[in-house]
Amino acid sequence: MPWCKPGSVIDRSRPELSQADIDGQICVVEQHTQRLQTGPALLFTALVPDNDYFKGNGGRVLPLLHADRTPNITPGLLPHLANSYGLQQVLPKDLLTYIAAVTAHPAFTERYADDLNSLGVRIPLTADRRLWHEAVSLGHHILWASTFGARCTNPADSRPAGTSNWWRSLYPEITYAREVAPDKLPSAISFDSEVQRLVIEGGIFTGVAPRMRNYSTGGRNVLDSWLAYRSDHAASKVTSELDHERPERWEPDWSRELVEVLAVLRHLTALEPQQAELLDHIATAPMIDVAELTRRHILPVPERAQRAHTDPGHAFLPGMDTVDGRLPGPVEPLSLPNDPADTTPPSSHSPTHPVPRAQRRRGPA
Repeated sequence: MPWCKPGSVIDRSRPELSQADIDGQICVVEQHTQRLQTGPALLFTALVPDNDYFKGNGGRVLPLLHADRTPNITPGLLPHLANSYGLQQVLPKDLLTYIAAVTAHPAFTERYADDLNSLGVRIPLTADRRLWHEAVSLGHHILWASTFGARCTNPADSRPAGTSNWWRSLYPEITYAREVAPDKLPSAISFDSEVQRLVIEGGIFTGVAPRMRNYSTGGRNVLDSWLAYRSDHAASKVTSELDHERPERWEPDWSRELVEVLAVLRHLTALEPQQAELLDHIATAPMIDVAELTRRHILPVPERAQRAHTDPGHAFLPGMDTVDGRLPGPVEPLSLPNDPADTTPPSSHSPTHPVPRAQRRRGPA
């Protein structure tokens, strides 16, 4: 989502998560540590979120792909879904788009408020092929908007690749109509719901619907959070000298960024009624439940599948990436002077005939 920043992690140092910052990655974020009462149940981003992503009070980041590019999905689930829907295959991104369509809207949070009182978000898996396809199609639009056009692009389906102008043809009503005062940080921010205008230190942004202005995640208003870091009001408590390092004036790029944020909010809020209707249909149709997945030995998730798959390329220390990491061959006995063994022809395990990798062992047989 638009207020995340790359380069750090959500609650503590996680090397595995940093290693999973690879091309094509999409991260699922849930609040996890506190009860979720409003807004979407899950968020989606192409960046590695920082500590302030979800209200700054803890959460979990679940990457779609491991660092070695294998899907971060319990073994057997994708083939089971494909078999259930009569499809040749279900791709990892298909499952993620389904999850986005089902969970990334306030109606899901309201419907399952009691279930969200415990850690983790439970996903209702439809057994209806038609509803599956509807959710996957809708979810592509949600992931596309949530990642600012970095993922799930398809210009033929009104999902162009992310650029600074992708919003113009989709939402021409969103404009930067009057320049924000450039000589200082804003102190006056207001919203006129009747004419749908956001006014920032004299600057005017049009096409801002009330639902966009009130959009929140985890109890935090998105626009208020974004603007707090770009106004003369401190965004949070001062905990170090670095908190005093703040810009002194409104940056021109912020106006462009804000228009993009508004376009994303317009897109996501416009999809919410469709998501709510879809969820109603899923909730009343047959589902793939825990008992079924348990019978198929897909649940519980094996312990090995709960561990991160790190990319072997990350295992090298800096500067060691060119060192041959292969295991050595068997140790040959030393030959003493005048030892008859000196005349023995080299064996196939001698240094001149290295052992193939497949024959090497890490320890006793």
